[in-house]
Amino acid sequence: MPKRYFSVIAPAPWNTSGKAKITVRTGGACEVYVCVGNHRAAMSAEEAWALWVALGTALPATFGPAPEWATSQATPPGEDR
Repeated sequence: MPKRYFSVIAPAPWNTSGKAKITVRTGGACEVYVCVGNHRAAMSAEEAWALWVALGTALPATFGPAPEWATSQATPPGEDR
């Protein structure tokens, strides 16, 4: 499977820039590789799906709908960003 990269920029008040880049890479040595700023985690596709489901349940239940900055960066199916 070829490597594909998907990225968004999130508000990060702890950074001097006020922003953090979140990148997910699929393919390569690990099925899924997630980078949040300088923090990295390799995981299997099954672990990534479990994370997706857990976040998809927890975030709306706790914080409500996704903010505009997040939805405006959503990558359409079949496109890399």
